[in-house]
Amino acid sequence: MTENVIRGYLILGCLDYIDSLGEASRDRIHSTLPSGLSDRAAYDKMLWYPLSTISALYSGIAQLHDGDEAKAFATLRGCGMFIAESATNTFLKLLMRVMTPSVFASKAPNIWTRDNRYGRMETELLGPREMAVHLRGVADYAHVGPVVAGFGSFAMGAVGAKDLDVKVSPWSLADSSPPDVRIVMTWS
Repeated sequence: MTENVIRGYLILGCLDYIDSLGEASRDRIHSTLPSGLSDRAAYDKMLWYPLSTISALYSGIAQLHDGDEAKAFATLRGCGMFIAESATNTFLKLLMRVMTPSVFASKAPNIWTRDNRYGRMETELLGPREMAVHLRGVADYAHVGPVVAGFGSFAMGAVGAKDLDVKVSPWSLADSSPPDVRIVMTWS
């Protein structure tokens, strides 16, 4: 296995999300992609694929909103939530019901390591209802901040966090893949 790879289920989940956006959006995104990149038959959910594949898909999603950063962020975060929900099987849903946000925070880096062979994730509890997620060494992972924020938003909601507020920095359409990203989540 080479470095800079991600699990196939992330790609398949992203392709399903793109389909959920409607035909016009799907066609627009697919028109930005290299030939064959969106062929579902090319992917197995448990195998490893180049990081550039998912980065191209995320970039296609970000381009849907013609420079509107707030809309691009919301759509990318929605992609992360969609992938997380799709990947959560019945057993994991039951397990998440008995987890607390702090227990999930301690387990999140293991989830990252299971699905990514690029960069690393660290978490820290900043207070009783506040957590920071640090993504380190992710310079080539386009739009990973908003997508991970979405993945985390789904998971934190599933473990009981209410009124979740999420901030990602740095991230912008102009700087879509900074080397390090900080995601701060607060909840009630």
